[in-house]
Amino acid sequence: MARLVRLEMRKLIRPVALVTVLLAILLSALSCTLFQNYGICAELDKWEIGYEFLGLFFPFFVTIPVCWQLYYERRDRFLVYTVPRVPVKRYIASKYTACAICAFALIFIPLMTSALAALYLAPYKELVPEPKPVWRHLWKTLYTSRPILYALLLSAWKGLLGALTMTLGFVLALYGSNIFVILTGPFVYAILDHFLWSIDLYYSLIVAFNPESLARMTAGRFLWGPVQAALFCGLTVLYYTKVRKRRVVPL
Repeated sequence: MARLVRLEMRKLIRPVALVTVLLAILLSALSCTLFQNYGICAELDKWEIGYEFLGLFFPFFVTIPVCWQLYYERRDRFLVYTVPRVPVKRYIASKYTACAICAFALIFIPLMTSALAALYLAPYKELVPEPKPVWRHLWKTLYTSRPILYALLLSAWKGLLGALTMTLGFVLALYGSNIFVILTGPFVYAILDHFLWSIDLYYSLIVAFNPESLARMTAGRFLWGPVQAALFCGLTVLYYTKVRKRRVVPL
């Protein structure tokens, strides 16, 4: 299994590495420049201002570099020739593991790189006192006193959500026949989910990805967006297998 995962990661390393490096450079540049027009209360404010756009577009970054290959393997009947050598479930499991690791890295590495850039490379700017009433920030003690640990934990959480969002693209690539739907499906889902929960945004996946300054965030609200996304992935599999009668490997 480990050997198969390594083989699958070799197939993805070039597009994933390219996007990771470009995204890390972009986020680092934004974290070192955008904050100059803002009043900041803590050093990590520079980081949060710099990566703010990522909360909307992260489904693209974790899907496009990763899921296109599975679609072309199915379209070009590569899987038909693979099945006699490796059981299809084992092959799909190893490919998903490699894709999940890559999706996690696509979010985690750029975020941590930009956090370090904001803390150690950004120009100095005088901190201003917190506004009244007291500003409520997620993990406020870590945010102000141990910023690297805060950035590590939050980047890991966002990386896990990136892997979960990629799962929807992976499912669509397993059964779908339209590359446009496969690569944009997770983004459309995130937008519709955010719109449907607009009456209480605490339950949406995008807010779970950006929980930084939510005053009323509870564990249930924090987890509902990811749980809902996982359920939607399961329902998508049931739709393709039970309703549309689709197979991963055609007979």
